[in-house]
Amino acid sequence: MAAVFIANHYHKIKAMFYCLLPLFAAILLESHIRFLSLRLHAVSGYLNIVLQLFVESLPLLLAHYFASVEQGKRSIVIWLSGFWLYPLTLFLLGESFSFIAVISLFSVQGWVFAMLASFSWFMNRGLKTRHHNRMMQFISRLFSLDAAVLFLLVLWAIAMAGLFNSHVDPMINQPLNPIIDVGLILSEFLRFCNYLWQFTLLALLMGLVYIINRYWFIRQTLAKQGVLAFVMVVMVCLIVLTPILAALALLLPINNIVDFTLLPSGNHNLFDKYNYQFMFALLAVSTPLILAFERQQQDAELAQISRQQMRTELKLLQQQINPHFLFNTLNNLYALTLKKSADAPEMVMQLSNLLRYTVYEGQKEQVTLAQEVAYLQDFIALQQIRVGDKCRLELNWPEGAEHYSLPPLLLIILLENAFKHGIEPESGQSFVRFDLQLKGDTLHLVCENSLSSHTNNHSPGVGLDNLKRRLTLIYPGRHQFECGIKDDKWRVDMHLELTPC
Repeated sequence: MAAVFIANHYHKIKAMFYCLLPLFAAILLESHIRFLSLRLHAVSGYLNIVLQLFVESLPLLLAHYFASVEQGKRSIVIWLSGFWLYPLTLFLLGESFSFIAVISLFSVQGWVFAMLASFSWFMNRGLKTRHHNRMMQFISRLFSLDAAVLFLLVLWAIAMAGLFNSHVDPMINQPLNPIIDVGLILSEFLRFCNYLWQFTLLALLMGLVYIINRYWFIRQTLAKQGVLAFVMVVMVCLIVLTPILAALALLLPINNIVDFTLLPSGNHNLFDKYNYQFMFALLAVSTPLILAFERQQQDAELAQISRQQMRTELKLLQQQINPHFLFNTLNNLYALTLKKSADAPEMVMQLSNLLRYTVYEGQKEQVTLAQEVAYLQDFIALQQIRVGDKCRLELNWPEGAEHYSLPPLLLIILLENAFKHGIEPESGQSFVRFDLQLKGDTLHLVCENSLSSHTNNHSPGVGLDNLKRRLTLIYPGRHQFECGIKDDKWRVDMHLELTPC
């Protein structure tokens, strides 16, 4: 049963997992820090910490997920309830009842980690959906790889300064217990700042290695000269750059207190093998990350070009459909005016409504299904004026159409073909059946019309080809389209997975 459930809800489970993934990472980070600070060694102890923190963070996970699926004020209220109301309540209870403070692992640090993870996820989603907004474009630059590396290095410098500030004689009492005393940072703020500027310089030296690797080794050498040149230049710079950066690091006052230093080697030897190993590890870790990010950027640019080409092609296809409909309708109106028909003024009004929709709504990327249905109904009313009683219509319209959207002028070609190839050439009785139904998020459409002996029903024109092309571009893998003669009728079956408004 579980396998069947997962198979049926695979996409929803996948979306939920990636939605909660940042919080999973934050909780695991906090669990690891707690495990190290308690100096535990048993796997069972680590698993107990992870499990307890996940249980205590469950309201945060639920608030993050439900805020992600809601919209507007309701989403904000849900998020604030989980990320502010619950932690404040837990902290207040801990102050009132000492046993809660003793057994609880939920801390201000873990709370901050979770909020940053949740905030980052929402910002990332906003970047994907609102690139046209200037503010979002500015924020997207803040979320670039360079900015992320800078943020992590600054965070590392602050954490290391806080760690050293929380211990007496940290250079002598190595290794340090991974605990940061916030109260001691506030009371000994000048000492914290003294550590901070030194660790910031160390972070900048590591950042310099990242900059050289990305903009020289990878972009200039690897991209333009090939793998062999890349390997050689990395080897040369590894040999030359390591002692230079080590010498710069040794100039910091903190490295001249005792024989122990903050170099990977732990001593004053610039050419120690551990310094080279650290530099090699730094390049080995940063290189695949840079390459993956560069590939993602390239793919995003190609996808943007592809989307632009698709929009251009869709516009061209839509422009081919609109004149076809207009010319057919004007021909019908011309025939009525020749007969001095009383239906001509009403037909002009119907045509005006249809052209208004085509000009204004037809230029949008999406309209509601209800708007498209109203447009189809106007078209049918116009056709009924012309064909009179010779055509029997069977119509069925969906309920809840206002809750779904689709591209404009997507369905009209089916009705046009039904009247043009099945009704117009026939002097006797004919019929059109147009059935639209919503089943969940899927639109089911059936369009049938009687066959005419005067028309080649096997080649209904370019209209259906244009429709098929639009469906392929807009709904890749999310539509089904079949058409052909069935039971002496021309029949079209179409299924579309619509987007809720």
